[in-house]
Amino acid sequence: MTAEDTTPVTGRSRCAGTPIPPAAALSREAYAGRACYACEKRLTTGAILVGRAVGRMGAHVLDCDAYACP
Repeated sequence: MTAEDTTPVTGRSRCAGTPIPPAAALSREAYAGRACYACEKRLTTGAILVGRAVGRMGAHVLDCDAYACP
């Protein structure tokens, strides 16, 4: 394991530290909560809820929860 592969001291993954993009920029899988918002890796168990991806399309609110790899 190299220094790049280690997680921060807080126990969170590197993906959890990535800024959350606008909701419209997420893939369909990430928008649905089935993939990591940062690396697009498929999520199964232990996903970390990191916040909300916000966005609007006209009058429609596109906000959704953003999940990261464990």
